[in-house]
Amino acid sequence: MSSLCLCLTSSRFEDAIAQLERYRRYIDMAEMRLDLLNPEERYKALKLPQIAGIPLILTIRLPQDGGKWGEFGESEEERVLLYKRMLESGGWTFVDLEDNRLMADTQAAALSSGARIIRSIHDFQGTFLNLPVAEISGQIRRIADGGFIPKIAARCTGSRQLLTLARTAIAAESVKDKVLLGMDDYGMPSRILAQRFGSLWTYTSAVGGPGEPVSAAPGQLDPETLTNLYRFQNIDDSTALYGVTGNPIAHSLSPELHNRWLKDSGLNGTYIPIRSDDMAALVETCDIWGLKGLSVTVPHKEKALSLCDYADISSRSIGAANTLLRGGDGWRARNTDAEGFLKTLPTAMNLRSIEELKGKKALIIGAGGAARAAVHALRKAGMKLVILNRTVEKARRLAEETKQQWGALSSESLYLLEGGVDLAVQTTNVGMYPDSSSDPIPWWTPRGCSLVYDMIYEPEETVLLARSRTEGINTMNGSGMLEAQARIQFELYTGRKAGA
Repeated sequence: MSSLCLCLTSSRFEDAIAQLERYRRYIDMAEMRLDLLNPEERYKALKLPQIAGIPLILTIRLPQDGGKWGEFGESEEERVLLYKRMLESGGWTFVDLEDNRLMADTQAAALSSGARIIRSIHDFQGTFLNLPVAEISGQIRRIADGGFIPKIAARCTGSRQLLTLARTAIAAESVKDKVLLGMDDYGMPSRILAQRFGSLWTYTSAVGGPGEPVSAAPGQLDPETLTNLYRFQNIDDSTALYGVTGNPIAHSLSPELHNRWLKDSGLNGTYIPIRSDDMAALVETCDIWGLKGLSVTVPHKEKALSLCDYADISSRSIGAANTLLRGGDGWRARNTDAEGFLKTLPTAMNLRSIEELKGKKALIIGAGGAARAAVHALRKAGMKLVILNRTVEKARRLAEETKQQWGALSSESLYLLEGGVDLAVQTTNVGMYPDSSSDPIPWWTPRGCSLVYDMIYEPEETVLLARSRTEGINTMNGSGMLEAQARIQFELYTGRKAGA
């Protein structure tokens, strides 16, 4: 089982102690980043081992490795002297030294003090994970053969590099004491699933306190989130893994929903966000991790369907999958979007039942996987549809498949909306955080519409919903649909009903 290591990142020693105390109940160990302390504060850290009472890593990081040593004009000789003085004082469990520097005096001081030496390789350019797996795992074994703990912290720039990291974990499995992690959003799963990567620990940062950065390194999470949301300390070989993928994915509320239901159901499982720019690479990575279920959001729902070994009638007829289930016979595709979407409509439109939608007219903005689910559901309910999309060819294909009207997502298509529509459904990611100021259809006025429905839920009110509300139109964001379809997913994943 992997440990949780808090990076102490404050510029003042007393604030670093405040960080430690604030998160003490969540963490197993801490890293003292002396390079982040103000120069006059650094020797105060001699007191830390006595105060902390937990395993400690001593680190003085250089700028090229993500640190700040030298910003005040400090020399390498002063760094070596500081390392030596700290180690001679005792109480440090580990010391982190760069793999590309010999640092013989510091190494000797560490060995004399009983501190284990970490030899780390840092890559902030995003090139290291382009190397062959054999070369990366060879470097890990080389460091381990020297009697050190190898640590790889490499920026992960896409799904292919995350796959390389997962393959490296397998190739270096024989090295028991190591730390292997990817930085940035694409690498975040390696931090949550440190146990699956064979890492001794994962790094975590305090957030929100005096002088604290967002994180000590790109992609780090805070200890409370790792413990309470992802139940990091409970992840072991028997933990069932689930996830949600999209691009972007940081905004997703799915981990909060599914992890709460897993905990309430007493199930040993965790559900993580996985940013992806290559679904084929991601599916292979999920195979390596043994992921049991994967929720899929924009822009991957159509591609996800094509990668599965089996698909149910609903996902085949929609032409997109938002739910992938992994079993002994491969990946199975399902679509819970259509059912989840329909469940939210009657109340929002003041209807007694879905049957009252028959004969009404709806505008569909977009032609991707989410749009396909909406079109499938509304056509089945008997509505007449107008599908508008920036890529006109995609709108045409979807409309011809479903025998509906189509056009470009521009004012040239206003004639298709003459007489108004009863329902407008916005399915694109235009207006979604961080692009919150954008409107996908600024030239259209929703007067006379019963409901404007935006599948985005972050922000809660998009520009489109805000201007519709000022026109007196009922509006609804995607949070209701998210929960409705997620409940169906949870039962498919676990065989249990989702809780409250």
